[in-house]
Amino acid sequence: SHEVTIDQEQIDWFENVVKTHPASEGWRIFVFTHAPPNGSGLRVLQENHVVNGCCWLNHSNENQCRKFIELVREHRCIKAWFS
Repeated sequence: SHEVTIDQEQIDWFENVVKTHPASEGWRIFVFTHAPPNGSGLRVLQENHVVNGCCWLNHSNENQCRKFIELVREHRCIKAWFS
């Protein structure tokens, strides 16, 4: 598989960063990843998805896959996500 995988240690680090840098204190976080978070509404290239089957971050791990979009929805300091 060519899945874009972020390990639990990195997920925990990212969650800590967004929790400790709230928008209410003026923080603006821009995220750059190779693949988009599932649930973002971003389209993937269908021909890549059909061939690869895992075009979103941590696609094969449902809990981790969902975690990214949950963090975006919860933490308003994340202003943009580029992938």
